[in-house]
Amino acid sequence: MTTPAIQRPRSKVYYPESDGKPMAESDYQRIPLAYAVEALDYFFRDRADVYVSGNLLIYYEEGDPDQVVSPDVFVALGVPKSERRSYFVWKEGKAPDFVV
Repeated sequence: MTTPAIQRPRSKVYYPESDGKPMAESDYQRIPLAYAVEALDYFFRDRADVYVSGNLLIYYEEGDPDQVVSPDVFVALGVPKSERRSYFVWKEGKAPDFVV
C-alpha cells in the first residue's frame, strides 16, 4: 500500500522586477536594440495577440526566481499586448517565439 505524498503549503515566492545591476550597454549596442524593439512593435501594431519587449526579466520556472533571463529583444506570438513588469512563462502559457 502506497502512502500519499504529504503536500506542504506553498510559500509566496518573490520574483524581483530588476536584477539590481545597471545595464552595461554602449550607444553602439543600445541604439540598434531600442530600434529593434520599436520596429517590431510597429510591425505588429495591429496584432493584439503579439507581445514585443526587451530587457525585461523572463522567469521560466515557477517557484524558482533564479531561473531567469533578460533578452535584449523578444517577441511572443499569441500573447496579449499589454505592459508587464516581468514575463512569467507559466502565466503567459508559452515562452517567447523570437529572442535576440
